[in-house]
Amino acid sequence: MAVYVITGKLGGGKSIMSVSKVRDYLNEDRIVATNIDLKLHWLVRHQAKKCRVMRVPDKPSVFDLNAIGLGNPLIARGIKDESRNGLLLLDECGTWFNSRDWNDKGRKELIDWIIHARKRGWDIGFIVQDLSVLDKQARVMFAEHVVYCRRTDRMTIPFIGSLYRMITGQRLKLPKMHVGVVKYGTERHSMTVDKWTCFGSSLYNAYNTSQIFTSNYDHGVYSYLPPYYTHYRYRVTYDFRNIMRITKIYFKRFKKVTCFAGGCLLSLLWLEFTAPAEIETVKISPTEYIGYKIMGYYKMPNQPYTYSLQNSDGANISSVQLKDIGFDVTAINACTLKISNGQSESLIKCR
Repeated sequence: MAVYVITGKLGGGKSIMSVSKVRDYLNEDRIVATNIDLKLHWLVRHQAKKCRVMRVPDKPSVFDLNAIGLGNPLIARGIKDESRNGLLLLDECGTWFNSRDWNDKGRKELIDWIIHARKRGWDIGFIVQDLSVLDKQARVMFAEHVVYCRRTDRMTIPFIGSLYRMITGQRLKLPKMHVGVVKYGTERHSMTVDKWTCFGSSLYNAYNTSQIFTSNYDHGVYSYLPPYYTHYRYRVTYDFRNIMRITKIYFKRFKKVTCFAGGCLLSLLWLEFTAPAEIETVKISPTEYIGYKIMGYYKMPNQPYTYSLQNSDGANISSVQLKDIGFDVTAINACTLKISNGQSESLIKCR
């Protein structure tokens, strides 16, 4: 049997770390009993049918602890396997396990039950603000392991953190993670046997962070229903009918955005399907104009020669039109003109 006393300052992550151990036990299909208000649908999968979690009163009596039965079902069959032990997790033990209340009525029977918890198949976790809050006899008898919980975002990097704060005026924080250092014994210099770590973001919704523990809790021990029976079987099935319902709901909610996006998409499709076809470029060889002769020319001041050409059929063309077609036109003299297309060239002369 393992007994853990989980300690830490206010907001240090004691409950988060403890709930993470509850999740580990449930994932291993082991029994859990606790006085913390859990929300199982945030703690395990919604499909879970067989997770066994019992809620005990805020300050349980020996009658309540007897009601939770065996933590390890293998014990009833005569099999000894402590790796299948259940977890009994009790929060705010400092308010009812201290030296002032040590001699309360029923305390002796409660101590006897805890002493024999190993034979009932239970691992126990006591959550307190500080180890000194527990009565000395309880520390000596039960505190096998002590877990010191810390939050990394409350720490800073030596030298670098000071330099960053000097420059920016703000504190350089580490990423938020919860760390539990497990010591074997009650002394600070006791041997470290394990380290627990978890990111709390996935567990904030898994339990009631505002729970107040009272002495007049008006319920007895009861079991939580697994998430399958409270959430999963009432889920909306992902079939065609419900998909269409969801589509209508979201279309109505975002109809303006949907219409705008649809109009943009239709415009792009229209441009794509109505784009003009590419015009094939036909190259004309200068040799096609060998039959042309220079009929006349003129030259304006500071302007190149302009020629008028004619072939044997009487078809006329000017040097300006040849340039528009794409030819390079070069005037050699008043009676000689060279045209080319970059690959071939021809000379056109007077009659």
